[in-house]
Amino acid sequence: MRCRLLGLAVFVAIICQLLISLQAAEIPLGTSGGVFTVPVQINRSITMQFLVDTGSAVVIIPMSVLRNLIRNGTVTEGDVIGIGGAATADRSLYLMGKLRLRELRIGETVVRDVIAAVSPGLDVPLLGQSFFLRFASVTIDNRRQTLILTQDGSAPMPQSPAIVSRTPYPSSPATGAYSGGGYGAPGYNSGYGR
Repeated sequence: MRCRLLGLAVFVAIICQLLISLQAAEIPLGTSGGVFTVPVQINRSITMQFLVDTGSAVVIIPMSVLRNLIRNGTVTEGDVIGIGGAATADRSLYLMGKLRLRELRIGETVVRDVIAAVSPGLDVPLLGQSFFLRFASVTIDNRRQTLILTQDGSAPMPQSPAIVSRTPYPSSPATGAYSGGGYGAPGYNSGYGR
């Protein structure tokens, strides 16, 4: 009998540990022009609606948001990483600034040290893979219009996608979706400039 009770206690402890390590946050989604949005707080200072863009390699913020973050002191020179080459789905290539955002908060979920790109031609920020890859799974419940972020406490957190700063492309205004034409969000390719 004592052995059964000990076995049951171990089983309950394992189940409790699994429930603790597998946590899901549910965040209500809004919409803008038919695209899901979610309120995101950047570096504990600015909260704004981000377009949910799982096709973007990184989080992307407009230049105006970067200016506000610099003005209120939540982004400093030490957060700037450099310049990276970007390509949209229509294969347009251009340069974008890159930086480390110390914290992104969605509801009660906080992700630290997120790589982001700065786009001069973008008016609305995009929530991309440098944020989403920090979770075991990301689900969009279309019926409930809810973003579900699941953390698996036992799994190691993957690193954000690399953004290479050695690109020979001239600095020019963004093309593609950010300038009103073209297709898709930027993706970063570690082979650019090699």
